[in-house]
Amino acid sequence: MKRVLVIIIIAILAAAIIVSGYFGYKKWQSNKLAKQQVQVSQTGTEQQQEKPVEAVKRAGAYVAYDPVLFTQASDGKVVLFFNAKWCNTCKQLDKELKAAKLPDNLTIMNVDYDKNSVLRKKYSVPFENTFVQVDAAGVMVNRWSGSEDVAEIVALTK
Repeated sequence: MKRVLVIIIIAILAAAIIVSGYFGYKKWQSNKLAKQQVQVSQTGTEQQQEKPVEAVKRAGAYVAYDPVLFTQASDGKVVLFFNAKWCNTCKQLDKELKAAKLPDNLTIMNVDYDKNSVLRKKYSVPFENTFVQVDAAGVMVNRWSGSEDVAEIVALTK
């Protein structure tokens, strides 16, 4: 009886350490990204002064997947959101994305994880709640998984 209790306590402690490590790593990763963005924005101000200002800005949008919209990546950012109807995190993010005001020139496309195996293979999508940023030709620029809110998605978009 005591052995079983000790084994259960050790298993619970191990699970707690793994879960806290995962969330600690995720927080560390987002802090690291925020620092990189600050550095880029500080060095980017000199470059921005040299570039002409864009005349037309596209409003940010959350839309159904359409490969024709990849062309919008030439004037902004296009992110594919691979989600599943059975995924609770995906459902919550879907609601948030529908209600959110996305930054100009950012298009997020809703891609059904279960129905688009070709896209999953093309972009090596490991599981639902994965995001793939693409350029105008549909070539992957960035990929990440597990975002839990709109702000994190915007921050991780290059």
